[in-house]
Amino acid sequence: MPPQTNIISMQLQIMKKSFFLILLICLLVTSCSPNENPSSVETEQHLNGVDFNLSPQPTSLANGMGCALPYTKTSIWNVPIDWSKAKIHPDSKKMMDAFWNGTRWIGSDPAQYAPNIYFVDVKTPLVPVKLRKNRFRDAFDDKEIQYGEPAATVWMPIPSGALPAPGTDGQMVLINVDTGEEWGLNKGTLDPFGVWFANGIYRYSIQNSGVPPEGFGQRGAGIGNFSGIVRKCEVDRGVIEHAVTIAYDYPCTPETCRANGWPEFIPPFTKTDGRGTSAYDIPEGARMVIRPEIARDEIVAACSGMQGCIVWVIAMQEYGGFLVDNSDHPKTYPEGDATANWDPKIWSDDMLRNIPPEWYDILDWNYPSTSAR
Repeated sequence: MPPQTNIISMQLQIMKKSFFLILLICLLVTSCSPNENPSSVETEQHLNGVDFNLSPQPTSLANGMGCALPYTKTSIWNVPIDWSKAKIHPDSKKMMDAFWNGTRWIGSDPAQYAPNIYFVDVKTPLVPVKLRKNRFRDAFDDKEIQYGEPAATVWMPIPSGALPAPGTDGQMVLINVDTGEEWGLNKGTLDPFGVWFANGIYRYSIQNSGVPPEGFGQRGAGIGNFSGIVRKCEVDRGVIEHAVTIAYDYPCTPETCRANGWPEFIPPFTKTDGRGTSAYDIPEGARMVIRPEIARDEIVAACSGMQGCIVWVIAMQEYGGFLVDNSDHPKTYPEGDATANWDPKIWSDDMLRNIPPEWYDILDWNYPSTSAR
């Protein structure tokens, strides 16, 4: 063999040995290094798109909380109306005429503008979510708001495959069954690489009052995304044991509310995003009800026997619904279809179409409507 050939052969052998030595070192480092933050590995995988195309599925803990009510027993959401104390507002008919302006029924579309709800625990990986503009709001102790920095990154416990709701609101709720934390975001999106962005993010607790301190800006009246949401488990069991949430086109602006001789919003709610400028547009925080004398057989007939409609109307008699947002159509909020997987025979967007408008009233906020305020 010529000398030059020998030299080339020896160089190739040295390169092969070096390659295998480097490979062995890499394998040893990878397998032996302590994993101080397991969730960070899973987060990196998620960011690289490993789980991006998975269909959203509720975690195995989705039934761990059952249908337990969030918030305290004395929360404004959880105490039923005391009809021996409650009074219908003297301007209720005029307010309801303003509410029905342009439509005659309340919609409820779980396919969009309804928050997807996921149940997580302390082992759920933390995922970075980049805020586009607003500050993170933390009201975990229900006493005061702690603010993050504008356009910061917030690490949230997001399960693999979770998605924000369709529609421009892009809402999502995460309930940590170990800690009681309620995480929420709005206008949430994922880019093509699976990276999360949001316009607003908050942390709250399901052990709190259900009405965060002043400065909480997630929804129009100053509440989180979980408050008043009708969950599928509640409809399946046949009873909703809390007040529901309602939005409509034109809750009154602060100026219009004052011109009507009313508060800008009804306490304990803390703010409004009302845009209505007509006389008798209703302030946010007002409690809408269905009159208690409406009999169950009338309700069943008006609902054509649909379970979701029936239990919602009965909840409106027993707890009412708080006006908390403006919207392009009167609506009430269920859990998003991605996590609830609603049967359209049980709950549909137009199930309340045939509820007579005259069944609805607004309670007078100047009088107590429950045994606890």
